[in-house]
Amino acid sequence: MTEYRSVSADYRFFSYLLLGPRYRHNLNELLEYLEERSYYAEIKKISEMLESQDYDKLLTEYTSCMVNDFKELKCPPYESWYIQKTIYGNIVEKLMATYLKYGLNVQKELPDHVSTEMEFTSFLYFVSLDKEADEFVSEHILRWVPKLAKDIQENAKGEYTRLIGVALSKFMKSETERIQKAHSKT
Repeated sequence: MTEYRSVSADYRFFSYLLLGPRYRHNLNELLEYLEERSYYAEIKKISEMLESQDYDKLLTEYTSCMVNDFKELKCPPYESWYIQKTIYGNIVEKLMATYLKYGLNVQKELPDHVSTEMEFTSFLYFVSLDKEADEFVSEHILRWVPKLAKDIQENAKGEYTRLIGVALSKFMKSETERIQKAHSKT
C-alpha cells in the first residue's frame, strides 16, 4: 500500500474524479485514505455509482457537464476560463513554468485543467513540499475551483455530476479552512 502524506491522496482522488468516469478504478484505490473526510459520503456514493450504473450513461452525463454541451458549456474545467474568460490564457504559461521547475511535463490535459492542477498539488504534498503546495493551492486552486464546484452543482445533468460538485465544494471548503489555519500559525 502506498503511503500518502497530508492531503496528497485528496488531490490525487479529485484529479482522477474530474477526468471523468474512465478513471473509476483509480478512485477505488484511493477511497480508503479519505474515510475521515467531510465529503466521504459523496465520493463513496460516486464510486458505487461508477461500479453499478451504466458507464455510457455516466460518461454522457459527465461530458455534457464538463466537456461539451449543446450551445454552451456551463462548467469548463480550466483556470483561464474562470480567471480570464478565455481558454489557454496567459495563466497557462505561468503554470507550465511552475511545472517545469519541478521537472514535470503535462500530458493528460491542458496545464490549467482542474485535473492537472490537482495532480500537481498531490505531487507537491507527496514529496513533502507542503509550503510550495499550500502556495499553489492559494494562488491557483482556491481562486477558481470553488466556483467550478458551484457551477457543476447548478448545471449537473444528473446525480453523478451533482455529487461531484457537492464533494468538490466540500473539499474546497476544507482546504480553505486548512490553509487559513496554517497561515494563522506562521
